[in-house]
Amino acid sequence: MEDKMNNIYRYTVAGHTFSVILPDGFPAENYLRPYEPFAWQGDGDSLFSLELRIVPSLEGMATGKMLECFNDEAPYFWIFENGEDRYSFGFSYTKVHPDCLLHTSDDLKSNVIYVAEAGAAHLAEFALSNAMMLLYTFCTSPYDTLLVHASVIAHAGGGYMFLGRSGTGKSTHSRLWLNNIEDTYLLNDDNPIIRFIDGEAYVYGSPWSGKTPCYRNERMPLKAVVRLSQAPYNRIERNAPLQSFASLMPACSCMRWDGRSVSALHSAVEKVIGRVPCWHLECLPDRDAAILCNSTVKTERI
Repeated sequence: MEDKMNNIYRYTVAGHTFSVILPDGFPAENYLRPYEPFAWQGDGDSLFSLELRIVPSLEGMATGKMLECFNDEAPYFWIFENGEDRYSFGFSYTKVHPDCLLHTSDDLKSNVIYVAEAGAAHLAEFALSNAMMLLYTFCTSPYDTLLVHASVIAHAGGGYMFLGRSGTGKSTHSRLWLNNIEDTYLLNDDNPIIRFIDGEAYVYGSPWSGKTPCYRNERMPLKAVVRLSQAPYNRIERNAPLQSFASLMPACSCMRWDGRSVSALHSAVEKVIGRVPCWHLECLPDRDAAILCNSTVKTERI
């Protein structure tokens, strides 16, 4: 929903509503296109809001002590400590300095992302996307919601999630399902969402799908979670509960410096693995791997 007076746009992702506020001259169709399928026309409060502000310079705005710059590759994630339990954040394409800065309220409900005027045209979408993912992860954590680095195939009314380290072949394995398994399509290729509701685990599409433009506003039962690893053969095994937890938990986004968020993450993961079978697939990037995986994960349920 758009408020033309204030350039306010509202979206609902996996049942959670949030608001984005753009400055004059920043049309939503240029900067929020992936969110269009998630536009919200209903009533009710937003879980959080994010305002984009264009400023002459970011110099001096990164207040507090820089704690750490995370990630081995772009986007890099910066954390600044501004006092007891107060933080601000940055995102960048390089490790030289933040390209944008996120200032948050105490409860992360009302937030502002700052971008320097000189780079606003090409950095605004980058800034908004990374800030929204961070805020979404934090604000939805009390609601058994997980933002997962994974690829998900929809097949026969259910979702099949593929996990693995970067470069393992998650997207490749999804394509093998698409090319060789009937009744399949891609739900999300980078950041699907799991919610545990009334004793069932569901997987949702999201506006965050990495390099693959796949923005489906859909929900379906999560039928299996499969961690991939490269091998010179194809073999699949069912994980024990501890293996399942160790497999899914690292793939979930979390503000790991916040104890409440970590506790909520552990609780949600435990609920999901108690309901959804988890597997380890050692595989080649070939048709046989997809067929083996598909035939195996459909034969067993918790």
